[in-house]
Amino acid sequence: MKQRMATYAAAITALACAGSLRAHHSSSMFDLSMPIWVKGTVVSYAPVNPHVMIALDVSSENGQLQRWTVEGPWLRRLEQMNLAEDFLKAGDVIEVCGFPFKEEFRARSSTPDSDAARLPAIHAHLLILPNGRLQPWGPYGKLDNCVRPNDRAQPWLDLVNSDPMGREYWCRGRTFGTLAPSVPTALLDEIDRLMTDPCK
Repeated sequence: MKQRMATYAAAITALACAGSLRAHHSSSMFDLSMPIWVKGTVVSYAPVNPHVMIALDVSSENGQLQRWTVEGPWLRRLEQMNLAEDFLKAGDVIEVCGFPFKEEFRARSSTPDSDAARLPAIHAHLLILPNGRLQPWGPYGKLDNCVRPNDRAQPWLDLVNSDPMGREYWCRGRTFGTLAPSVPTALLDEIDRLMTDPCK
C-alpha cells in the first residue's frame, strides 16, 4: 500500500511539475468534441498549483481498477466557487465529465516512461457530487457536450439557474465548437428555453 501511494504521489508530482509547461491552458489544447465520462472513487483531492488535481479509481469493464488523473481549475478559480475545504474526501464516489488533452499537448507534458504519461488523464469540466448535485469544475470544455441522452432537464436547470459559473460555462459552450453526436439536442433546447436568465 505504501508503495502504491508513493508511486501515485510521484505521478501527481510529475503532472504538477509538467503543468508548468502547460500552465497557460486554452480550450484549443483539448478535444472538446469528445466528452469523457468516468465514475469512480476519490483517492485524493489536491488543491495545488497550477491546477487542482483529483486521483480517481475507476473500475474498468473487466473489473480492474484504473487510476485516473483528473485536472481541475486553478486555485484562484477554486476560491471563487466558495466550496468547503473538505467538499471532496477520499472514498467519495463521483462522476466526472471531462475532455482529453490533444495528443500533441499530452506528449509535451510528460516523458514517455513517467508514471504521469501512463495514467489516463482528463481536464474535468463538470463533477457530479455524491449528493447528485452538478458542480462546474475546470474552465476548459464545452458544457453542453456533457449532456447525456438519459439526463433529465431539472439538474441542468438547477445548475444554470443557480450557479453563475455554471451559467457562464453553459452559455459559452452554446456559442462555439462542435456538438458531440450523442448529445440530445431536444434536451438542450428545453434547457435553453427554461433558463431563468437565457444566454444572450
